[in-house]
Amino acid sequence: MTHSYRLVARALVILALALVSSSADTSPVRPQPQQPLPPGSGRHGHRREAPVPPLGPLGRRTPVAAPPPPRSSTPRARNEPFHQPLPPPPPPPLPSS
Repeated sequence: MTHSYRLVARALVILALALVSSSADTSPVRPQPQQPLPPGSGRHGHRREAPVPPLGPLGRRTPVAAPPPPRSSTPRARNEPFHQPLPPPPPPPLPSS
């Protein structure tokens, strides 16, 4: 019986730690000081690249769907067996009058 209480206590501790860490993630992030730009490399015609935004917490990234599987260039063969067409039904008997 005490063994199950220990498991419950561990689970509660883990949940409490997860709650504390998630609330720490939602706290406002202090802005990082701007670092001075490195001196130019001497090429005046070279355009500078856009700055890379800092990465946020790993849990905040939006999930990306997997790409669809590649399509084959030839159409797939049908798995249904090929049936011969049924012969047309016989003509109806002519009414005798």
